[in-house]
Amino acid sequence: MGECERDRRRATRARSVSAPTAPPVKRARRVSLGYARDRLRPAALIALAAGTLLLAGCGGEPVELVETRAAMSTEITVRVIAPDEATARTSIEAAWREMEECTLRLDRWTEVSDVAKINEAAGKFHINVDPLTTTCLAAAKEVWEETDGAFDPTVGPLLSLWKEAQQRNRAPTDAELADACSRVGMDKVEMLIGVAQRPLGNSPGPAAPDGMERTVHTVGIHQGMELNLGGIAKGYIAGRMARRLEQYGAIAGLVAAAGDVYAFGRRPASLAPKGGDTRWGVAVQDPRYPDDRSRHYTAVRLEDQAIDTSGHYYRGYEIQGKTYSHIIDPRTGRPVDTRLASATVVAYDPAVSDGLATAMAVLGVEKGLKVVESLEGVECLLLEWAPVPASVEGEEETQGPRPLIVHRSSGFAAMEFDPAHLAGEGAAEEEPPAVEDEPPTVEHESAAEAAGPSDGNTN
Repeated sequence: MGECERDRRRATRARSVSAPTAPPVKRARRVSLGYARDRLRPAALIALAAGTLLLAGCGGEPVELVETRAAMSTEITVRVIAPDEATARTSIEAAWREMEECTLRLDRWTEVSDVAKINEAAGKFHINVDPLTTTCLAAAKEVWEETDGAFDPTVGPLLSLWKEAQQRNRAPTDAELADACSRVGMDKVEMLIGVAQRPLGNSPGPAAPDGMERTVHTVGIHQGMELNLGGIAKGYIAGRMARRLEQYGAIAGLVAAAGDVYAFGRRPASLAPKGGDTRWGVAVQDPRYPDDRSRHYTAVRLEDQAIDTSGHYYRGYEIQGKTYSHIIDPRTGRPVDTRLASATVVAYDPAVSDGLATAMAVLGVEKGLKVVESLEGVECLLLEWAPVPASVEGEEETQGPRPLIVHRSSGFAAMEFDPAHLAGEGAAEEEPPAVEDEPPTVEHESAAEAAGPSDGNTN
């Protein structure tokens, strides 16, 4: 039952639909959305071929097991350090079971998932769901609150509207935008937790035997709404998998779900790079070379932290000869121009890093930095494309990569180190997430693919 303690705290936030929005969080406390520092720690992405790799220490020393599997439309890598091989294998299998359970509940494309059932029942009745669904929703609502609605898993109606607008070659009218916006907002997602002897309202489900009371988690959304947790679910799942590793005896480890990375603990000296740091080293890919995973912009040292990098690529809607940004602000329903090339967020909670990295394209540099600076334990690196000067007739085009404007939160630089030093840490095994455009793969989660399972705010 210990694993549920954080879930209960987080789910408590969902008890009332009409609960007032929490005041802005200041740096007086660490924000971890329920994970706190109770030994849920982050992960680094390790790009390995599917399969299992066992790295054994000297006699009596801990062993390291690395395994990669295809899941959630991408590759998931788990790296575990345990006292012995049996413990390593037991813990890693527990992590895979946790992943399967989470995807079964949270994947909107799976007909029997909680999210799919919630969408199917929109405007009709509440659905009984697993507690892990309400805790993920509560995390999404907290990020929604902290970003003033820039992160919103219910943005689906607006994405559909702009897609239709492009198909009919006519921009949405104010009335159409207002109608779509009326069906967007985490404040319209009703999450209730109660004790009952029979199903709540019209929710399907068996009554407790012999009148025994049971805790019931129910979720409902308004008619015409659509719930998509792709912008936060991979980070949330990575965190739960890491928790399982620890519960089953791992002393350190790492879970990487594409661009969502969570690493916990430190590597023993026997398994750390020779003369290297025992913390996990994670490289941040240079967005100017999206197809070359060996191009690193920087690298960071992590311990008990999560990191997420979202790549933002310009894919606009072209309507009547005018190009509109693909980034849709859920609060206004209108496109937001952004020059962000990528946003990297580090936090103690993988759900936080995932959701905030998704929101940065909508927030922009100034507001994004302001949000991050208000949250204790959260840091970010925002790489912005420099403006391209108007070409002069007859002037040769400038060769080389497009320049970047770099923005760091106040504490990000303290975590950085030269990515060239990864060469001494098995850089061939510890590569950064590659930027991918195809949904729902979210390696450096592409904001260009929000309509798929990968994101919630962009298209």
